[in-house]
Amino acid sequence: MVYILLILLCISLFLEGTVTTLPLVFICFVCLTIFIRTPAILLIAFFAGMLLDAFAIRAIGGTSIFLLTAVLLILLYQRKYEINSYPFVLIASFIGSLLFLIIFNYQNSFGLAVISALIAVILHGISRIAIQKASS
Repeated sequence: MVYILLILLCISLFLEGTVTTLPLVFICFVCLTIFIRTPAILLIAFFAGMLLDAFAIRAIGGTSIFLLTAVLLILLYQRKYEINSYPFVLIASFIGSLLFLIIFNYQNSFGLAVISALIAVILHGISRIAIQKASS
């Protein structure tokens, strides 16, 4: 299942950098961090942020810093909260997407953050079901 999420990350990296304004890479990292829960995800977030900045023709490093901070905060909260739950995914993806869209000056940030949160919950639900079926 992790490989499918990594492939989805590559697809969302291309789509966000060229076609859409939704923070798809951030959504993928929320789901990846919840399922992988290792510090190795920080290295992937760093390089994905660099590639996204290059695709979107922005200053290199801004997205990497944002993604690294978001992944680190999720990893820190895993000890205090249950991060593998729908409310956490909904709230974390909404707040993170809203911050991302405001920081990088996108129009209609609130609406895009709501759509991003819904996509994150759907992706998380599909991933949970796939992992449960694979383990049984």
